[in-house]
Amino acid sequence: MLSLKSLLNVSSIDKYSIFINNREIWFTKMWVNVWYEQNWKDWFLRPVLVLKKVWNLFFTVALTSKGKENNNFYYKIKDLSLIEKNKKYMDSSFVILSQVKVMDKKRFTQHIWVVWENNFLEIQKKLKKFLF
Repeated sequence: MLSLKSLLNVSSIDKYSIFINNREIWFTKMWVNVWYEQNWKDWFLRPVLVLKKVWNLFFTVALTSKGKENNNFYYKIKDLSLIEKNKKYMDSSFVILSQVKVMDKKRFTQHIWVVWENNFLEIQKKLKKFLF
């Protein structure tokens, strides 16, 4: 049986050659359920927005395409300028404000695109209001 560490090290890109910056959206390796939760399964890819970089750790927030318009837990990203090849992933994106996570650089697999600065500032403002 493969360990969690060995699964994270398997990737199509060299982890030392990638650069991850604030405002970028990446696919990351996430786990369905862990330890005491039900239905523990293998990893899957999930889009996240990078909020802050601290060495090789990143504060991220998860994205979804099935959000709710008038809900304090979701923020709809407006003015999407999409790259054609990634259009199917980012058709309508919502930031899930309650799913802030700290991730290691090894979990990042594929860069998708960058959020506009005015959207990013609005997300930061909503997160501060939501968390503090």
